Amino acid sequence: MSQLEAPDARGRIDALSDGLFAIVLTLLVLQFEVPSLPHGRVGAELLAALWGMRSLVFSYLLSFFSVSLYWVVHHDLFRHVVDYDRRLLYLNFVYLLFVSFLPFPTELLGIYGGAVAWTLYALNLATIGILTTVLWWYTASYDLLEPELGLRTTRLIVLRSLIAPTVFLLSIGVAAVDVTFAYVTPFLIGPLQSLWTRRFDLSDYVF
Repeated sequence: MSQLEAPDARGRIDALSDGLFAIVLTLLVLQFEVPSLPHGRVGAELLAALWGMRSLVFSYLLSFFSVSLYWVVHHDLFRHVVDYDRRLLYLNFVYLLFVSFLPFPTELLGIYGGAVAWTLYALNLATIGILTTVLWWYTASYDLLEPELGLRTTRLIVLRSLIAPTVFLLSIGVAAVDVTFAYVTPFLIGPLQSLWTRRFDLSDYVF
């Protein structure tokens, strides 16, 4: 299996991935449309119209938070990658496939809400998280990471990357009981990852 060792290989992968993340973050905001109101009644109806968009705003903020989190994790990985092979390139494309799909379930959730829309949304984000774990596992297993990380550190980072998809998958069960609680469940991810990082002293390797 030949590795791609061209000096600009890492830069090209980073540029492609960062560009797609930027596009997704831009597409998330395009679900908003300025309310169309009669000019004579704007004062009376604008606040009501904006309040009616609250679910869209929430889904946007949640997706922005989630995409930002996954970008940070993706950045953490590739700043430690020292070599590439074709399988890693293809795995990264599969990862980006599910990242690029996120604006659709985000808008679906913002417009319709409910357990079905949440399930699709959470499955999308859980899949991205699982693929993040696969990327970490693959680069560690095939010696594509800088050797300074060590086996123990990479194992702990791989386990840390499972926190986000686990929380999203659990939120699907929560949604079956009460979808309102499912909406706030993902906000556990950041604190849990921070606790894991501090507990195992990983701050030099991941944010």
